[in-house]
Amino acid sequence: PPSSSSSQSQLPLSSVELVRNWVGKLRRPIREERRLSLIIAVFLLACEAVFCSAIIYKVPYTKIDWDAYMQQVEAFLGGERDYEAIRGDTGPLVYPAGFLYVFTALKLITGGNVLPAQILFGVLYLANMAVCFAVYIAAGSVPVWSLLLLCLSKRYHSIFMLRLFNDCFAMFFCFVAVLLYQKRRLFFATLAMSVAVSVKMNVLLMFPGMLLLLVRGLPLFQQIHSLFDFVLIQVLIALPFLAEHSASYFGKAFEFSRVFVHHWSVNLKFVPEDVFVSRELAKALLCGHLLSLFAFAHFRWCREDGGVFSVVKKWCVTSVLQVLSLLGVTIDLGKSKMLDHTRTLAPDYVADVLFGCNFVGIVFARSLHYQFYSWYFPTLPFLLFSDGGGGGGGGGGFAFPTAVKLLLWFLVEVAFNVFPSTPLSSGMLVCCHLAILANFFLGTHPKPYDEKKKTK
Repeated sequence: PPSSSSSQSQLPLSSVELVRNWVGKLRRPIREERRLSLIIAVFLLACEAVFCSAIIYKVPYTKIDWDAYMQQVEAFLGGERDYEAIRGDTGPLVYPAGFLYVFTALKLITGGNVLPAQILFGVLYLANMAVCFAVYIAAGSVPVWSLLLLCLSKRYHSIFMLRLFNDCFAMFFCFVAVLLYQKRRLFFATLAMSVAVSVKMNVLLMFPGMLLLLVRGLPLFQQIHSLFDFVLIQVLIALPFLAEHSASYFGKAFEFSRVFVHHWSVNLKFVPEDVFVSRELAKALLCGHLLSLFAFAHFRWCREDGGVFSVVKKWCVTSVLQVLSLLGVTIDLGKSKMLDHTRTLAPDYVADVLFGCNFVGIVFARSLHYQFYSWYFPTLPFLLFSDGGGGGGGGGGFAFPTAVKLLLWFLVEVAFNVFPSTPLSSGMLVCCHLAILANFFLGTHPKPYDEKKKTK
């Protein structure tokens, strides 16, 4: 029989193997460890609930926009419907009407007091994190351990609990829309996306990606129905302001020409102010934005169908045949010349398109304020660590080492915690953005369709 000393010498080996086994599980993509990922997500949410409570009751609130929001709501409740006349301490109202409805509800619930509002924003933060976890688990393409990164931002917690920005509600509805697109609940996804736009128009950065998903995922008449619903929701929400003051509403709620103050820029502080406000810079950034979107669409998101032009051609053919079928005319051209709407879009492809589309807009934004971090912080682990669903979609498969990716994630967080921003911090942020964008573009492409599911 083995001696007691030899049995004791084997115990540390068992412990080492156990640790090694768990490390291996954490390094696997979520699609291989969904149950473990769900358990970790629930545990992290519980920890976040405790942490959020501590932030609300221990960290001083920072007065920025809440009072102005309440002043604008008071004007709205007082009967004012002219956007030019709805103002607060920070200036005129520059958000769509959904913002007013959300913060009117907050005022009625909290009485305009900060502490109860912070508690509600804490609940919103937890709900937002739950949705983000669900998006990541549905996509399944990042390592399990990367879920922790969603909980480690000082600035992101601050934007919710200590600043009470309207961006928090806009992005909550936006991430709900992403999850619904993954679940193929297209009507409700469009509803959520439109509601998000009605709170703040930055969500329009995802609109090109939404169009691509509709084109690839739905027949023509359902595409039209979804877009009609999107516009109808905007009209219904804005209806009280459109009757007599439509020009002021669209001029302020969707002011695309607005130039932000150079002092508050987090990303382009190294650019001289006269260049920052110039039309030439705006045009250059817009060109970079559009060209980058085309490159991603052509070489990544439409790659399996032969690129953007091939998808457009197939969409035209498919749409014509669908119209002809209503007239009783049937033409069989073969599946290779048409878009296949019998297949279901893969959840990781949905996240890839919408998160990537949003991040391209971030990279080429003329100005990022501190609260704009909420637009894309929850997408960074996906952009950095997604494996393209296991490599089924092809592509170069380029990727920075994990240590470099973590460094990029950390430096972005550092840049958003430098206040006020400096030329050095903003230059570092832009370099990190470009590196993340390159890593994402050159990485393995996801397959657009879920091979295990067919459209009903």
